[in-house]
Amino acid sequence: MLAVAPLVWGEIAVTDMERAVAFYQQHLNLSFHREVMDMMEMAIIETEVLDGANVALCKHPLMIPSLDGATVYLHVTDKLNPLLETMSRAGVQILLPLTPIKDGEKGYISLFVDSEGNKVGLWAKQQ
Repeated sequence: MLAVAPLVWGEIAVTDMERAVAFYQQHLNLSFHREVMDMMEMAIIETEVLDGANVALCKHPLMIPSLDGATVYLHVTDKLNPLLETMSRAGVQILLPLTPIKDGEKGYISLFVDSEGNKVGLWAKQQ
């Protein structure tokens, strides 16, 4: 058994960084710190937790947005349903509606398609 949580970093592929940042700011109310490393342009989600795992929007020739592959789940709200309703009204494609984990005992999830064509998950403790 691992002594630490295994996730240290997540990347969401983008082809248009400005469009992607605007999407995540508008729909998830996130703010970003921008960086460029070699050929990779990144918009790192700003959090108050400095030593925890984090996620960034990343633009790089080897990174292609997709509905396939790994799914990153973001925890951006305490109650998921109001956020999903707002996103749906704004035209965001919801792939998986509000879904309880173990009858809600472990929270709730949903999947949506971002501006770049990625399948992204949301998690919250309450519906």
